Amino acid sequence: MARPSPPPSVRVGPNGRILALSVAWFTEGARLRTEARRAARCVECGRSLPSRRTPYCSRKCQWKFHGHFFWDSARSYVLLRDRYTCRLCGVRRRARELDVDHIVEVALGGAALEYSNLQTVCRTCHREKTRAFNARARSGGARPEPAEAAVAPSERGASEA
Repeated sequence: MARPSPPPSVRVGPNGRILALSVAWFTEGARLRTEARRAARCVECGRSLPSRRTPYCSRKCQWKFHGHFFWDSARSYVLLRDRYTCRLCGVRRRARELDVDHIVEVALGGAALEYSNLQTVCRTCHREKTRAFNARARSGGARPEPAEAAVAPSERGASEA
């Protein structure tokens, strides 16, 4: 199964990792930062800024905001958030022994740089998870659900009425 090529706005490194969503950074990100400076509010958390020189109130907010557009920033933020502990086996390790993994794979429609879709995992657990995913994909079981099946029954009833 060939890997689909990313859109031109996404910059991918030699190892296949997303490095930047450049178009979004220079359009949406720039617009959000400009609006935050004008309002004197942090672009990430909304707190008031001490000066309009930067749109961030802290280094943490800067990492968080950059993480929506750049893989390295997202990785740093998720490692800190998870306290360098594998979410699958619970073992704490050094950063170089950890990976940041997508909970719902991008191939199945998971968001590439959304923090709620990222988790810290050790290399062993990451290999096992990837092996299981690839086995399901080969057998035809790793397919995205149709949008209608993802809607809860209570929501379906309300929208049909």
